[in-house]
Amino acid sequence: MIKLILIAFGALSVSVASPQQSILVFKKRNKTITRFWQSSIIAFQSADKEWHKGEITGIQNDSFYIKPRIVHYNLMNTDTIYFPIEGFSLADVFAMPKEGFLIDYINGRFQISRSGGHVHWYWVKSGWIFRVGAAGYEGLYLINGIRNNDLSLKGSKLGIVAGIFAGGVLLHKLYSPTLKVRKKYRLEILRFSK
Repeated sequence: MIKLILIAFGALSVSVASPQQSILVFKKRNKTITRFWQSSIIAFQSADKEWHKGEITGIQNDSFYIKPRIVHYNLMNTDTIYFPIEGFSLADVFAMPKEGFLIDYINGRFQISRSGGHVHWYWVKSGWIFRVGAAGYEGLYLINGIRNNDLSLKGSKLGIVAGIFAGGVLLHKLYSPTLKVRKKYRLEILRFSK
């Protein structure tokens, strides 16, 4: 009976003495968008507009630590390269990528991968389809004008094409693949005991 009491007391003391755990929470107002905990992968943009991505190794009261890593995918295997651990405070985080955008190591630095990720209607949202379509129509109009020896710029069609191109440029200026950490979006650390 004494052994059973000592085992119960030992298990209770170990559970009470365990360290506190923390979770990094990304919120939009009061709604949680994403949770990050130790050993999860996080990608964010710092105040100097540089992207960082890595495995979270620790979360403190107002800061967190990541171990940046690069994964190269080959035909037969994958290679993973780890960099030294970096520490960031919550104030260092300027923006988080929107859902579906992939941050990858390209040309010597982390940046948004245009070939990876899964973003619905990217070509429409960013205005790319409108700019390319308007430029293609204008080019075809000029080629036909040169061929037919009729380069008159009169007509409502060119005005409509210019408006579509301007709309595509405006969509491109307004479209952002990031969520800026300000009043609307914020990053918090939630602490709890095991």
